[in-house]
Amino acid sequence: MKRFFALLLLLAGPAALAQPKHLTVKEFLRLSQKDTTSYAVSGVVTRTGSSARGSFYIKDRTGTLYVYGIKDPADPARSFRDMDIVQGDTVTVLGRFTIYNETTKEMKDGRLLSKSDGPDHDKPLKDRLERKPSFKGKSGDEGLDAFRQWVQARIVPPADGAKGKVQVRFVVGRNGGVQEVQIAKGASSSLNEEALRVVKSSPKWKPAVMDGNPIRTNCYVTVTFE
Repeated sequence: MKRFFALLLLLAGPAALAQPKHLTVKEFLRLSQKDTTSYAVSGVVTRTGSSARGSFYIKDRTGTLYVYGIKDPADPARSFRDMDIVQGDTVTVLGRFTIYNETTKEMKDGRLLSKSDGPDHDKPLKDRLERKPSFKGKSGDEGLDAFRQWVQARIVPPADGAKGKVQVRFVVGRNGGVQEVQIAKGASSSLNEEALRVVKSSPKWKPAVMDGNPIRTNCYVTVTFE
């Protein structure tokens, strides 16, 4: 019998023996900090946190777990953005239980074992936003139109009398500031410079929000010189 058991282990190989134990969220949150074993937990992503660190929340039928930091074991250099994990996706993560600051129970430095896209995974970014960027209390298309009017009211016609339209691309940052202002479709140099000057002088916006967090958003405005 002992020889038969040893033969089974030999045939199974180390890969089979290394399969992680799966726990529910509730079981994982009941672990002791002294337990240094890594366990696998599966759940649906309910909210993402820091994209730089790769933190997010997953939920199964037993509860919600905060995953603080995630890596792809197949490519440790792969960023959280490259993993394309968004709300609604189902993931399986492997990691150790810890308690941060003696209050927050979480999985720290997890590893992504598998991911399947949720039904809304391929929705355009604008359709996944909880709040669109807003200018002067107006959001979405109304906010962009209000900003266009604000820009037009501050344009100084160039001395050379040039006319035309300039499309300017800019980013509304996580703090609401206008950043990375550049020409998307230009005209003459004098028109381009004036359009850039005014857009760069924009007051702060209210940033877009997705999964409970402010995010950077690309925006465009067309400036008309008549």
